[in-house]
Amino acid sequence: MIKFIRYYALEIYSVISMLILLMAGIIGDLSVIQKFVLVYIFLFVLHEWEEMRYPGSLTKLIANMIGVDINTEMERASRIPTSILLLTFTITPFILHNYPITVLPLAFLGLFEGLVHIFFIKLFKCPKIYSPGMVTAEIQAIVTIILFTYLIKNNILSGLDYLIGALVMFVCFIIMQKTITAMIGYKYSDVYKNLKKQLAKK
Repeated sequence: MIKFIRYYALEIYSVISMLILLMAGIIGDLSVIQKFVLVYIFLFVLHEWEEMRYPGSLTKLIANMIGVDINTEMERASRIPTSILLLTFTITPFILHNYPITVLPLAFLGLFEGLVHIFFIKLFKCPKIYSPGMVTAEIQAIVTIILFTYLIKNNILSGLDYLIGALVMFVCFIIMQKTITAMIGYKYSDVYKNLKKQLAKK
């Protein structure tokens, strides 16, 4: 069972996400925050497939950059912590939609994805103006801008709320990254040391 979950982590995450979308459609009468969350859920599923499968290879690009050998099983298993993060970030604000601050980590993640995939083009010296996952990442960033516009226009949250939301996102994202690096037998600090070495060679 564990081997099945590790190998089909992306597929399992996709099925769970689709079931959430289906249940939301059956429930109906959703708040604005819940509707935004559903858009993110759909985009995150597409994003994971674009990064990993079609065209995929982002994990291998990162592994090559930091000098880490990663096999197919490890690559697939890396979706477990990612899926847990995404499900936590989406299910929480969907359930607690009356507390808009809960949607901010999700929103900041969408914005962060859009920015980092542009950075990846230069980092990985991609031959085209594209990095695996970039199309859906930029759509996520656009959705975040629309969400922020809605929240700011209606004066729903304070500046402190945005700061807390951003901090929660980054802390959770770093924990996810540390978990993934531990799964492949590396320390988080070693990954960045290797990355600096690789960048120094280029």
